[in-house]
Amino acid sequence: MAGLATMGGVATALAGCAGERSAPAPGAPASLEALAAEYVRLSLALARQQPSLVEVWLGPPDQAAASRVPAPQLRAEAGALLIQAEAVAGQTDPAAGPDSIGDAMRAAYLVGQIRALDEAAGRLVGEGHPFQEEARRTFGHTAPPRDASGLEAIRRDLDALLPGPGSLADRHAAFRRAAAVPAERVEDVFRAAVDWCRREAAARLPLPEGESLTTRAEDTTGWAAFSRPTGPLTSDLWVAKGGGADAAHLLQLAAHEGTPGHHAQLVLASATLVTGRGWTERLLLPSFGPHRLLAEGAAEAGAALLLPVEVREAVVRDVLLPAAGQPPSMAAALVRVERLAAELDLEVAYIAADYLDTAARAVDVADRLREDALVLDPGGMVSFIEKQRTKILAYPVGRRLVLDRIGGDDEAARWARLSTIATTLTLPGAGGE
Repeated sequence: MAGLATMGGVATALAGCAGERSAPAPGAPASLEALAAEYVRLSLALARQQPSLVEVWLGPPDQAAASRVPAPQLRAEAGALLIQAEAVAGQTDPAAGPDSIGDAMRAAYLVGQIRALDEAAGRLVGEGHPFQEEARRTFGHTAPPRDASGLEAIRRDLDALLPGPGSLADRHAAFRRAAAVPAERVEDVFRAAVDWCRREAAARLPLPEGESLTTRAEDTTGWAAFSRPTGPLTSDLWVAKGGGADAAHLLQLAAHEGTPGHHAQLVLASATLVTGRGWTERLLLPSFGPHRLLAEGAAEAGAALLLPVEVREAVVRDVLLPAAGQPPSMAAALVRVERLAAELDLEVAYIAADYLDTAARAVDVADRLREDALVLDPGGMVSFIEKQRTKILAYPVGRRLVLDRIGGDDEAARWARLSTIATTLTLPGAGGE
C-alpha cells in the first residue's frame, strides 16, 4: 500500500471520537487521548509533505485534507510532542487495566510512533543518520550482527537443491521463472490460497463477526501483493498478475496479506481497540515506526505459525498446483527453495546499509543483491532501498522479533500471544502484559 486514502463510511461512524482535538499544553504532559489526537494530526500533516508515510486514514476525511504546514514547523512540533509522549508514558501505571491490553501498552505504541515521526520530520528538513541509528530511532531496533556462516549455510542448502551449471543466482532465478504460475491463473491460485488460510486460521485466530475480504489480480500495483482496507472490517487483497510468483510464494503472500496477516490485524484493531476502547490513533495505518516493523513481523510470524513446511508442501501440492495447471510433484522443491531464499532477507538489509552509508554504486549493489541475497529483481530492490531506506528491516527484523516473543511452547499460547501483538502492534513486555 502507498499513498493517502480516506474512508467516508468509517468516518461517519467514528467522527465523534476522532473529530475533536486540541494541542497539548506546552510543558505539561497530555492525556493519552490528547496525545493520540496530536499524533494523528501530525502524521497527517507530515503525509501532506511525504504521502508514503500514511497508507490509509479511516477517520474523518476533513482531517486528512488539512492545510499544508511548512517542514520546519512540523519538525519543531514533532520534537515537542515526543517530549510530551515520553512524559505521559512515564506516568502510566504498567499494572493498570483489567486485561493484557491496557494504558501502558497504548502509551508504548504512541511513544514509538511519535519518535519515528520525529525522525521522519527531521529528514524532511535535511537531517540524517547512519543506517543503524536511523533504524534505532525509527523502529527502536537495529539489524543484528551479520552471521556470515549462517547465511553461507543457507546458500549451501540452496546449492544442493538446485544442481547444475552456472552460478547459484542464475540457477535460482531460472528455477523460479520455470515454476511461475501462468498469468491467467494467478488470480485463481491466489484466491484458493487466501481461502485456505482463512479456513485454517479461523479457530486459531478468531476474527470479529462481519469481517470479509476480496481478492484481485492486477499489474498496476508495483508490489508483489498488498492489502488495502475498504472499511473497519473489510480488505481488498491485490496480487501482481504478471509478477512471476510461483505457487509457494503465492501461499506466503496470501497468509501475509490476508489471515493471519494484515487483514486480521486491521479487523482485530478496529473491533478491539477503536470500537472497543476508543483508541483513535488506530484509525491511522502508517508506514513508519514500530507499527510498520511489527505489522510486517506479525504477518510473517503468523504465516510461519499457520504454515510449517510440511503443511505448506501439502497445500501447494493438493490445492495450488492443480489450480495452476502444474505438476503436484513440484511442491516439495518449490516450498524448500522459496523458504530458504526468504531466509536471506537479512543479507538484503546488510547490503542496503552498505549502500546508504557508503559511496557504493547502484550497479554494484544490484549485483550483490542478485548474487549474495538471490533477489530476483535487484534493480527494483535498489529503487526500494533508495526510497524506503530502513523500512527494508521491517520484514526480517520484525519477523524475528515476533517469533521470539511468541515463544515455542504449546500452540494455543503461541497463537494467543500472536493475537495480542497483531492487535496492538506492541511487543509483550512493552506495557500491559
